[in-house]
Amino acid sequence: MPKVTLSVARFAPETDQTPRFEEYQVDVSAKASVLDALFALQRGATPDLAFRFSCRVGMCGSCAMVVNGREQLTCSTLVKDVGTHLRIEPLRNLPVVRDLAVELKPFFDSYNRTLPYFTPRPELDQNEFYRMPHSSKEWKALNHQPQCIDCGACYSSCTLVTLNKRYVGPMALNRALTLMVDPRDGRHEERLAIVSGESGAFRCHTLGSCRDVCPRGISPTHSIERLKRLSFFDGMRSIFSGFLSDKRK
Repeated sequence: MPKVTLSVARFAPETDQTPRFEEYQVDVSAKASVLDALFALQRGATPDLAFRFSCRVGMCGSCAMVVNGREQLTCSTLVKDVGTHLRIEPLRNLPVVRDLAVELKPFFDSYNRTLPYFTPRPELDQNEFYRMPHSSKEWKALNHQPQCIDCGACYSSCTLVTLNKRYVGPMALNRALTLMVDPRDGRHEERLAIVSGESGAFRCHTLGSCRDVCPRGISPTHSIERLKRLSFFDGMRSIFSGFLSDKRK
């Protein structure tokens, strides 16, 4: 069985003022994941090590951590693909609760600011299905990227979130675009005002770190660019509509 060296961030709020790193060695199987290595460590030298996990198949997003400087889902990241020396830290840009577990409330507070829930247009018939053929532009606009699993990797990797806590973050803006291109949603204008504001899409510097770390292959960078275009063209339509109204008067 391969031996792996783990350098793990440890932090206990009742005794520590700042996080520290402790180094351990564990034996793992040839096909072990990083999460398996943490379990081996927890079963042995550090039974009090705190970290989150749930599904263990890369779908829930709860086991996201920073491994060797990069955000990863630890359950679907194999040790052999990363190396025999692993430096494991909690997600960045979020308060640490204990060891590798972070407080996710700021993350979801930012997410909720963009109204991430579907609100049907009032004129839609609630007793009928809204039909969108797969060949239609509506469907293609909606089906442009995989489904987000809310793991927080993009939020952790975003340097703008680090510098500006008011910025809503990549995941929130990606979700906002999904709803704004949905012809059934009734809060387009309200949501557009939010994502076009000082804490929205135009704050993005297009570095692409959110795209690089997403375990689902989503590009929030692409979604944010689409939001910028939507906001720009909406503003231009408003200007020309006002101009034409004035001319008619």
